[in-house]
Amino acid sequence: MIIKSSLNINIFLSTFNFVLMFVGYQLATSLFLPVSSDIEGISRSVTVPYRGFALLVSLVVMLLNLKRKVGKTPLALKVLWIFWIALIIRIFYDTNIRTDVHLNDTRQLWLYVFGICLPAMYSVMKSYRFIDINKALKWVYFSTVLTLLLSLFSNASFLMDSTEITGRAEGNLAFNTIAFGHLGTTGVILSMFLLSKGGLSLIRKFIYLAVIILSFFVMMRAGSRSPVLALTVIVLFWLFARGRNILLGSVIIAIATTILIVFIEPILNFMGNISPVMESRLRLGIYEQYSSGRDLLYKEAINLFVNSPILGEQFAFFNNFGGYIYSHNIILDAFMGLGILGGISMIYFLWVSIRKSYLSIKYNDPNFWISLILIQQIVLNMFSGAFYHNQLLNALLVFIFLQSRESNHNKEAYNV
Repeated sequence: MIIKSSLNINIFLSTFNFVLMFVGYQLATSLFLPVSSDIEGISRSVTVPYRGFALLVSLVVMLLNLKRKVGKTPLALKVLWIFWIALIIRIFYDTNIRTDVHLNDTRQLWLYVFGICLPAMYSVMKSYRFIDINKALKWVYFSTVLTLLLSLFSNASFLMDSTEITGRAEGNLAFNTIAFGHLGTTGVILSMFLLSKGGLSLIRKFIYLAVIILSFFVMMRAGSRSPVLALTVIVLFWLFARGRNILLGSVIIAIATTILIVFIEPILNFMGNISPVMESRLRLGIYEQYSSGRDLLYKEAINLFVNSPILGEQFAFFNNFGGYIYSHNIILDAFMGLGILGGISMIYFLWVSIRKSYLSIKYNDPNFWISLILIQQIVLNMFSGAFYHNQLLNALLVFIFLQSRESNHNKEAYNV
């Protein structure tokens, strides 16, 4: 009885820990923070306790599974951990040894590394066998919908007529437009996945369709382009993977892309009815290749790599005010910070994760929703964010490397 109770606790906490990585921060801030406030530091009154709570959950999960063996570690996972060790050394060197770099405060940076990303990765690695994926899907989906609804009713911009919209929308004080838009993308993806399972009652179909509409609405009003791009890539990737072979998948992608190009004007006009800001930003990106200054960051990252192709130059760009900014592309960040080996390592484990995601969808793995979210996170970090800031991407890489190793669908194909 004690053993069974201990096992149930482990399953619950391992699953809960996994779910927090998807939507815990978003839900916590939406529950307790307003969209705007004049009170200085109010966001930290919620974000700091939440981060502490999430870290505590990860540590407890680690302790519960500390003596459990992971088994044979896939090469891609080994490369991922080696990459992280090299990245930590690079960050430490840039922030503590170099005399030409002076950052005002590195506590938040190290918090992301040692308090958010690494605990999530290691806790998932030790506990992945005890994660109840079906229950995790239900919890993630419910939390996503709840967060979207809370944001909908707390943000006045969602109640405005589209002609009154003049700017991008945030979820709350600590929930920026990019992350907010991607939450909408997640809602669409998970609803589509649940609809694809079939055998649903009319009521369930109606609920999932309603969530798709709500999620799409939030994604548009958020005004960030990368969630729209991520959704497009995911749908195309899904169609490609579901083809019987690569040739058929390529034909399906070509047809879908052609349809998208032909009807791009009606699509943009439809989006403009929801959010003129989104329509304007998409038109700038499509017709004028406007990148919000990212092209300059990309060029600078390439120049820094060329300056030091073997060891890399620095993990980020440093300004004269004691701050730093990443290149908004994790592959360029890797080349810029860790040189040719770091860049190739990043490309390698991302490629392996994409290939495993493809196989997961192709063989209709019952848990391929995780692969869809992983693709979303990869797209997100190709245009926004930094690798050492993204807890979910790192945790999902660990999970998919280990989970696909034990998949019942074409095991040989999964062993990369």
